[in-house]
Amino acid sequence: MQQSAVIVCSDVNMLPAACCTLLSVKRNLAKAGVEFLLLGIDLKPNEVGEVESFARLNDMTITVLPYATPDAGLQARGRWSAATLARLYMDLQIPENIERLLYLDADVLAVASVDELFTRDLHGKALAAVDDYVMAFPEKAGARQRKIGMGEGGRYFNAGVLLFDWSVCRAKGLFAKTREIFEERSHLFENNDQDALNVTFNGDWLVLDPCWNTQTGLLPFVARPAILHFTGRKKPWQPTVPWVHRQMANRYVEDLRNTPWASFCKQPSAAGRVGGFFSHVGKQIGGLTRLARMRAYFSNS
Repeated sequence: MQQSAVIVCSDVNMLPAACCTLLSVKRNLAKAGVEFLLLGIDLKPNEVGEVESFARLNDMTITVLPYATPDAGLQARGRWSAATLARLYMDLQIPENIERLLYLDADVLAVASVDELFTRDLHGKALAAVDDYVMAFPEKAGARQRKIGMGEGGRYFNAGVLLFDWSVCRAKGLFAKTREIFEERSHLFENNDQDALNVTFNGDWLVLDPCWNTQTGLLPFVARPAILHFTGRKKPWQPTVPWVHRQMANRYVEDLRNTPWASFCKQPSAAGRVGGFFSHVGKQIGGLTRLARMRAYFSNS
């Protein structure tokens, strides 16, 4: 039987959100035997203990994989975060028995069944992913692809939700290849590991429906999201939570209420909520052309 796992990478700053990500998958997964992994970046013993306590509270097991940035990665610190770098080295920590791996960013929540991802035929490819929103804007996508050395005309995925045939990744050494690309061109990668991974898997990945990685800008065009990805600087647990994510803010509050992380969530004031609504309306009106282009692309992708 194929052994599967879900993994999130996090330092102490995003630990509450990362644990909520894993919990959201558990709630939307009927398949038995899926392991929940957290690549813990420079976590202290008490912080690991908080993860274990959260897991017990929610009747699940989260295995914390210890991680420290390798010397080879230190050159990019200051420009790239520790969490960004960790994703490039996570293959060194994944247990050998894992064959199917679902990687999720810590600003992601599953909101519908994700069982299909663990049985989906990847047709021999090592990766399945969702187009990044930039694909709706060919001129921007082309400029990005040229800059990072992909060549124009191909597709560019968002790295917030990545479904790997991990046995293929391991056999082909694809993460080692990605690290080599990173070391050669990291100064060109404005989108960090997402750029590096796109170079590695260029033209050799399976395109998933946007419901599996519904980035914030895609929300108006995805009827039934399965995985929400809170792209952008404003997150649901912050007082500046975008209007479209106000309901998800309550999810974080509830999930963290009886934990040491309850203060992680900062609720907006009444005035903040009103301001958020009008800001949302203003953006919708002001970005009609942008929305039209995204609708045209993602409604037919």
